[in-house]
Amino acid sequence: MLGKLLKYEWKGLRSPLLIMLIVLGATTALTCGVILTINPKYDDVIAWYSMMALILSIFLYYFGLIGCTLGTMLIIAIRFYKTCYTDQGYLTHTLPATTRQILNAKIMASILIYLIMLVAIAGTIFVIFQVAIHHIFSLIPGEYDELRRAFSREFSSILYEFEDELGISFGGYIAYLVIYFIIALISNIVTVLGCVSLGQLFAKHRIIGAIAAYFGVHFIMQIIGYMCSLPMYTKMLMADSYASDLTAFGIMSPTMNLTLLTTVILAVIMYFVNLHMMTKKLNLE
Repeated sequence: MLGKLLKYEWKGLRSPLLIMLIVLGATTALTCGVILTINPKYDDVIAWYSMMALILSIFLYYFGLIGCTLGTMLIIAIRFYKTCYTDQGYLTHTLPATTRQILNAKIMASILIYLIMLVAIAGTIFVIFQVAIHHIFSLIPGEYDELRRAFSREFSSILYEFEDELGISFGGYIAYLVIYFIIALISNIVTVLGCVSLGQLFAKHRIIGAIAAYFGVHFIMQIIGYMCSLPMYTKMLMADSYASDLTAFGIMSPTMNLTLLTTVILAVIMYFVNLHMMTKKLNLE
């Protein structure tokens, strides 16, 4: 039954996701196109217009990124609200599945489309970076392959110094960030859905209630995050005062881990809030 529920959720989410992916692809193509038009051999007027076009395209791409990330979370929240707490909820809650199965399917589908969007964003950043590097090297006098090799050697040197400066290898740091980010993403999605459920406590203003719940939870988490950062500031002072051998990663990681733990705890609470509201406090519009 879970597979059928996931398929149902995917059908409802794929169309708006596709639209945002098209927008993201269009802004990426525009930015790459403008990058390829830059040429220092142009006269000052044309070069100025080219640089202005590049700046505007980068801003457009940046706002496209913001719109796609926020938009993805918005369509997740809207679909959860419509299919659980409006008249569409009659169909959802009469399916031959438990409330826990329905909630799990919605969470899993939401995580899937958000990960797709993030992978797409990472891909566009990589493409823009590669186009920019290729174009810059093509404009510099000299052998293209030699320039690429020199760049690779310099990059390798930076990676080698990375471990000495931060206290962890580059690969280990990337793996840590990926795991950290995935856990934080799952927690954030469950929390957003929980805020939508909390909004149902406001009988006449449910959407406003959900927004208020989100900002209220976010404010509380900001305070907790500040408290979690106190050990990091203490270690930084100790490192400066006593010439400690603490590394940058050794200073930051405990705070990051503690912050992540609080978000996971919040997500667990919100998960049961969702179950409670979808079973004990369900009041469809």
